[in-house]
Amino acid sequence: MLPPVSCATACSTVELTPPKGGYLSGWSSLGGRALNDPPAAPEGEPYGRRGLYVTCMIVKGSSEQNTFYLISLDLHSCSAPLLAAVTSHIVTAYSCLPSHIIMNGTHTHSGPGRYYGNKLYDAMTVAGHNLVWGFDKKMFDFLKGKVIECVDDCHGKLEKGFFEMREGKVWGYSSNRSLSAHKRNPTYNTWLTDPSLPGYGGLEEKKRRGGKNYLNDEDLHVDPRLRAFISKSDNSDLLGIIGSFSCHGTSNGPHIRHYDPDWFGDAKRMVNETLDFGKEEAIPVAVMQACCGDICPMPHCGPFGECDDRGERPVNVGEELKTVIGEGVGRELAQIVVAEDNHADLADAAEPAPSKTKSNKRKKQAEEKPSAKSARKKAKQSKPQRKFTVSGASEIWDVHSSFGARLSRAQFGIATIAGTASGGNPALYKHLGMGFPSNTLPPSHPQHPKTPLPFPATTYVGWGAPKDIPLTVVLLCDSIYIATVPGEPTVATGAQIEKAIRAATSSDVKVIVLGFCGDYAGYWVTADEYDEQMYEGSSMLFGRQGVNVLTERLVALAKSAWGGSRIFG
Repeated sequence: MLPPVSCATACSTVELTPPKGGYLSGWSSLGGRALNDPPAAPEGEPYGRRGLYVTCMIVKGSSEQNTFYLISLDLHSCSAPLLAAVTSHIVTAYSCLPSHIIMNGTHTHSGPGRYYGNKLYDAMTVAGHNLVWGFDKKMFDFLKGKVIECVDDCHGKLEKGFFEMREGKVWGYSSNRSLSAHKRNPTYNTWLTDPSLPGYGGLEEKKRRGGKNYLNDEDLHVDPRLRAFISKSDNSDLLGIIGSFSCHGTSNGPHIRHYDPDWFGDAKRMVNETLDFGKEEAIPVAVMQACCGDICPMPHCGPFGECDDRGERPVNVGEELKTVIGEGVGRELAQIVVAEDNHADLADAAEPAPSKTKSNKRKKQAEEKPSAKSARKKAKQSKPQRKFTVSGASEIWDVHSSFGARLSRAQFGIATIAGTASGGNPALYKHLGMGFPSNTLPPSHPQHPKTPLPFPATTYVGWGAPKDIPLTVVLLCDSIYIATVPGEPTVATGAQIEKAIRAATSSDVKVIVLGFCGDYAGYWVTADEYDEQMYEGSSMLFGRQGVNVLTERLVALAKSAWGGSRIFG
C-alpha cells in the first residue's frame, strides 16, 4: 500500500482506564455500568490490565511541520473538546500543524461517556441514570491527561527509522446488520465484483470456503480491508503497529460490568502473541475503527442474544465472541505486517474463525505463529526508497450554517429507540427495528421520510446536537489520503467518500476513511440507505443529504491538501 519511507518515528501506549463507577457509553440504556475494575491480564501478557489504552504513533519527515500524529483511543469516539485540547498541546509543544493530527476512537461500547462536550451525547451515554447528565470535567481532564502523557512519551522516543503501510482482506469476522438498507445502494450489485469497491474478492472467498463456515450475503457485504500502519527502527525492528478495520465494538454485549476495549483488546494481545513478543519486548499495538456504521461482529446476533451457529462459530455474545473476533483480526494483522508482499491480500490466506476448543485453538495458533526472529528478518527485507512527507487540510464545520434545502436541525426517528439487530431493545425492535419510514414530514423536507420522535424529545435532540464539527484530510507521501468522519459511517458511505476523493484528485491515490474521528455526530448513511429508515438512517441527525454534503466538504479538503497544508475555520 505504501512501501517503506525513511523518517523519524516512534510508538507508545498508556493506560486510559478511568476509575470505576461510570456508565458504559454504548450500553447505558440497557443498564451497563463499570461497577468493577478491569481484570488483571494473565502472566506474560504485554498489558497489565485488560482495560482501556491510548496509542500514539508519530512519523516525522524533514521538520516539525512535516510530522504526522496518529492517535488511537479505546473510547466510544474522539470528541471535539478532546481533539482541541490535545491538538493545542501538540502544536504548542512540538510545532506540528493541526491538520496533521488524527484522533480515532475504537467505538468500544464499554468505555466511559460524558466527555463529548455536547448536551445530546453527554446525556445519551448515561441514559439519564440517577439524573447524572452533562459534561463531566473530571472525566474529561483524566482522559486528556492520559492522551497527552502518551503523546509526550512517544515524542521522547523518536528515532531514525522507517514507516510503511500494508493492506489485506479478512472475511468471516464481520457482518452487515442492516442489509435491506445497504441493498438500496447502486453499489450493492457490484460490491463483490468491482475492484474499486471494498467487497471485491468476496465471491472467490465464498467459493474457497465451500460449505464450511460459510459466508452469506450479510457476511460478504462488509468492508473486509485490514490496514496496517507500521513503525520500524533504523535496523527494521518493529516499534509499533496501528491497524484499522470496520467492525462494531459490541461483542461484549450489555451485561459487562467494567470498562473494556471489547474485541480490540484481544486483537492487540494476539498481535504480540503471534509475533512471539513476550511481555518484556512487547510493542505498542492498536486497531482503529474505520466504517462500521452497519457492521457488527460475527456471527450475526439478534436483540435477544441468539446467534447463528455455523460449524465452529461461537454462539454466545460476550467473552467468547469477543475473543474469537479479536484473536482472529489480531492474528491476521500480524500476518500482514510480516508478509513479504507489501500488498498482501489475505483473501487467499484467511482462515475461518478458530475453534471454541482451547486445545485445538492453541495448536492452530502455534502452527501459524511466526517467531520474533522470523518477523524481524522479513521486516528487514523491505528497503526504503524515499522520504516521508505529509500535507493536510482541516476545518471546523458549522453544521447549522448548512441548514436549508439539503440539511436541517438534528432529529432522531422512531426507529432510533428500537436499536439494532445486534444490540436492540427487545420490546421495541420487533415492531420498529426493520425501518419506519413515513410521510409525517413533506417530501420536500430534508428529513423526509423520517418519522421524528415526538415533542419534547425532538426539541432536545435539535438543541443538544453537535454544532461545530472538526473535519480533517491528511495526504501521506502524495499517495494515500486519510479522511475523517465525525461519527459512524456505513461501509457504503466510506465507499462514496473514497470514490469522490479519487475522482477529484487522482485515480492513483488510495483513500482510507476513518470514522469516530474529531467528534461524534451520530450515524452517516447514504441517501439511499436513509430512505429505509432503519436504526442507522433514523439516527442520521441532519437529514437525507447529510453524507452528500459531508462528502463535498471532505473532497474540498482533499483538494486543498494536494496543494499543501491548509487550516480553515
